[in-house]
Amino acid sequence: MKCKTKEISQNIIDPTTFKSGYVYIITAPITVSSKLTIEDNVDVYLRNGAANGLTFESSSELHAGCVNFYASDDRNVIINVANNGGVVFNGTAGPITGTQSLLTAQTAFAVSPSKFVAKKLKFNYIGGWVVSAAATDALTINNCNVDEWGVQSVSSAYSGDEGVVVNDSTINLNYLAITNPASNGLEINDSIVNVYKGLKVQADNGSLIQMSTNQALDSSPLSYIKLPAHTKVYLDGLWASASGIPSVSVKIVSNNLPQPVAGSAYYYKDCTECGQSYIFPSQ
Repeated sequence: MKCKTKEISQNIIDPTTFKSGYVYIITAPITVSSKLTIEDNVDVYLRNGAANGLTFESSSELHAGCVNFYASDDRNVIINVANNGGVVFNGTAGPITGTQSLLTAQTAFAVSPSKFVAKKLKFNYIGGWVVSAAATDALTINNCNVDEWGVQSVSSAYSGDEGVVVNDSTINLNYLAITNPASNGLEINDSIVNVYKGLKVQADNGSLIQMSTNQALDSSPLSYIKLPAHTKVYLDGLWASASGIPSVSVKIVSNNLPQPVAGSAYYYKDCTECGQSYIFPSQ
């Protein structure tokens, strides 16, 4: 059965449902300030160009099954070129920024929690170098606490810039898979990411994982990725050199995973054993 298409060109300010049997085309930079429900196995296309994408504001909601995000051309045909605005989720564990408020970032805070729930979010050729020449990542998670983030699985393939970026958040995932981004695979800034069952990062261009934090400040959270025992781990690529010493932005505390070396090929494909493994920022 051929799916019908619906073009979305206006911000989502009222409760809205993307229904099965339709393909939804994002034709503008769309903000979601209400509750968006996406039924299981619905496809969402981000039309390439002009930063077309989805931004979930603080206090917004997503309730979804499995959602497939694709890049498309102006004929609403899937295209294997990433040149769109990506998908951004904003929680409430920090000040409101961007278009969400006319107040300054120092004084504007959301008072109702965000709620992002999904079985799986799958991103294909999302993000990129948009018309404004500003790089956009496939998936960006900002200021989400562990109660706001209820997405079980994320995969990002062939993103236009970073595969997944997590800022100032604490999130849990069962599975996280990133394949051949244009830049770094996974970027984490002042965040905690727990991956319980499977982590895959395969990067041909940038670094596998880039991490940063200022751990000398009490106000800055301790960043890390935690992998419990018996987690499937697949890391294949290079560690980009970082400024200063040490030469890469991460260190690994594990009985299984080897230490990264800048500019050297890194390959590990196995289950972790003998307790938990951690990936920390080294700077």
